[in-house]
Amino acid sequence: MSVKWLERFRPYIKLVFLLIFVLTVFSYAMFQGGFVSWFLFYSVMTVLVFTILVAIYPFRVKCVEREVSKEVLQAGENLTITITVYKRALQPFFFVRIQDVIPPNLGNYEESGFLFFFSFQRKLVFSYTVYDVKRGSHTFEKLTLAFGDLFGLFERKSTLDFETTVVVYPHFQKLKKIPAEGRPRQLEGMHIRQSFEEDRSLAGVRQYVPGDRLTSIDWKQSARSSHLMTKEFESYQGEGVVVAFDSYCNLATERKFEQSIELAASLVATFTEKQTFPNMAVRSHNWMCLNVTERSIGQGLLLLAKVVATNQSVKVIDGIYREWQGMHVYFVCSELNKQVVKACSTMIDQGVVLTLCLVSLMDQDRVHLQDLENLGVSLFITNE
Repeated sequence: MSVKWLERFRPYIKLVFLLIFVLTVFSYAMFQGGFVSWFLFYSVMTVLVFTILVAIYPFRVKCVEREVSKEVLQAGENLTITITVYKRALQPFFFVRIQDVIPPNLGNYEESGFLFFFSFQRKLVFSYTVYDVKRGSHTFEKLTLAFGDLFGLFERKSTLDFETTVVVYPHFQKLKKIPAEGRPRQLEGMHIRQSFEEDRSLAGVRQYVPGDRLTSIDWKQSARSSHLMTKEFESYQGEGVVVAFDSYCNLATERKFEQSIELAASLVATFTEKQTFPNMAVRSHNWMCLNVTERSIGQGLLLLAKVVATNQSVKVIDGIYREWQGMHVYFVCSELNKQVVKACSTMIDQGVVLTLCLVSLMDQDRVHLQDLENLGVSLFITNE
């Protein structure tokens, strides 16, 4: 209670001390007399009046710029932000503190503001660094300015609305080894791919287009036509790869949840680099799907950047499982439970080749391993 009282009456206490100081100087001039004492009094009064006038003069800003070193980066990297405030010419001030309001959970930083004294420059510039940025879409929304007089009597604050968005993708890397595409199965009227390489019937050739795989070039036809020719293969209904991420998290730690997202991002990046463009499915409340290519991989990573943990387990029966019929689904999750096992059973019944991907196994996960093995689900555990 005493601290709140002190903060409330602090400006009045400063004013009383300043008044006592002025009266002391005036009394000294009256009783001492002479040039020196009166010069001291008028000097103090001049500085005081000038300070008050500058403090109450409105501080006007022409424009503000916030420049970030990267608008898109990976989790764990460092982000440097440069703030530039353009003020009007001949704008007097004793001090101004510019503070950037950092989005919550962006990362670690020491100081996001700077204090400027007695500057006649038209632009005020400072930089700061945020270390170990966290996954997500982060928006800087405001800048705060605080300025006042030398004695701290008058302090005014203003807020400038200025938005800047930074997207932090989950950290990912190329996986050296990815599990094979499960047990070979031949579904009625459908074809399952057995590897990352082309395993389809040759349909014809066409002229090479930048971006085509070099391994698909028909060198014999290219030599005959003096132009690079690319093989075209038949496509089959239901073939392909799906990287599905389930955001259910109950007993797993936040760190393990983030590592699971990194695993899903690494799978997508690895498949894309191998020219096996996967479908992506990310479940928050509902499934969000995207067909990933070299050009749209950023959109897929953006889905993973924005996903948040949910306490609602995956549905046992879902219409999306039928859409995955005949495909190889890499199902990434942070933990196992009975709902996940039942959902895997439904996928198997729908003709899905299923690989369950985990960062690590907890004790409560191990009780479900035998059921998954009986279903024919392949397990991919990165730390084992």
